[in-house]
Amino acid sequence: MTTTATKTALMINGRIVDAGSAQIALDDGFVRGDGVFEGMRAYGRRPRTPSEHLDRLQRSADGVGITLDRTQLESELAEFCASTAATDCAIRLMVSRGGQRVWREEPLPPDSAGLALLPVEHLVTPLLIGSKTLSYAANMQAHRRAKAAGHDEALLVRSGDQAILEGPTSSFCWIEGEQLVFPPLDDAGVLDSITRRLAVQAMPSTTRLATLDELAEADGALLISTVMEAQPVAEVAGVASFDPTGPPLQAARAAIKTAIDESVVAL
Repeated sequence: MTTTATKTALMINGRIVDAGSAQIALDDGFVRGDGVFEGMRAYGRRPRTPSEHLDRLQRSADGVGITLDRTQLESELAEFCASTAATDCAIRLMVSRGGQRVWREEPLPPDSAGLALLPVEHLVTPLLIGSKTLSYAANMQAHRRAKAAGHDEALLVRSGDQAILEGPTSSFCWIEGEQLVFPPLDDAGVLDSITRRLAVQAMPSTTRLATLDELAEADGALLISTVMEAQPVAEVAGVASFDPTGPPLQAARAAIKTAIDESVVAL
């Protein structure tokens, strides 16, 4: 018996199109990865923290000199959410240097019982700090290295001093007692995560520049993002292992989940 794959929604420059036959102009934005993007998540076709995501998109665009029409994007977001095949899904918005806008529905990742992370050295270019650009090749290379080594995901650490940064597409935090600890944003070039902000509101937290070996004393760790929410970490290869079902980690996940649920809005 054959099954037919569910078509996912795609919008290009304000028009819902068939993903199988869609066409887009290859402007310099897409040819050179010169553009910005945002990843969002819809719950029952309602986006989570849409204003915060569009605010961050604006900061990214300002950082690389791309002009956005906020009113246009807000209108397109509402139409796109109503058009998705799945009621709960990830949504990616890409805006190229040439001004093209692409909205794409994407599947949600499965929940993990405990992620295994591989430390991968990385350096953030100062030219792009604070911007989510289409130039994500380094992040994807780190992810592929982790998968090839038998791990679920990479943990980016700063080349030279092994300072903890983030995941390729997520934020990383660890638990000390009843407190979440995050890498600092400015010094390390870590992206300002909207889910990280929700986590900080949900429970006691602090920021500290820490090296990889300090994770051996942590009580747990999480990868968090808009799309994956809060996923437990079971291992950081060669450094630490955690009980993903332990009380500190589960309490943190529950607090973050409550904050996430309260942030879903109706358009």
